[in-house]
Amino acid sequence: MKKIIKKETLHIKWPWSLIWTEYADQIIAQIKESLPPDHEMQKHKIFPGIKWERRPIFIVDDDTTGERLLMNFEKMKRWKKTKFKIPTMTVFKNGTEIAEMIEKDHKAECAKYNNDGTLK
Repeated sequence: MKKIIKKETLHIKWPWSLIWTEYADQIIAQIKESLPPDHEMQKHKIFPGIKWERRPIFIVDDDTTGERLLMNFEKMKRWKKTKFKIPTMTVFKNGTEIAEMIEKDHKAECAKYNNDGTLK
């Protein structure tokens, strides 16, 4: 008998949104160009599926390792004592951690607005 594996459904909420597949290759190229040539992520197959609206922050699937990462281009750090600055990268433990972050960000952004859509 075949075992059925149930996958979690990740619900994307504003300010996060899915990236249009048509733009994925362009974003992958931009991510790779921002990394030093000898950075380990250069060899990884990545897919930036989710982005924070109007901000350079991505949730990236690393198909090489099977991990999901938060890549934040607003918070850059120096790489190995070189002149290169790379985005901060955080590996998520699981889908639940991503869902909790998205929910927290959603509530924080919504709290900035009145019911009529104007900023508080």
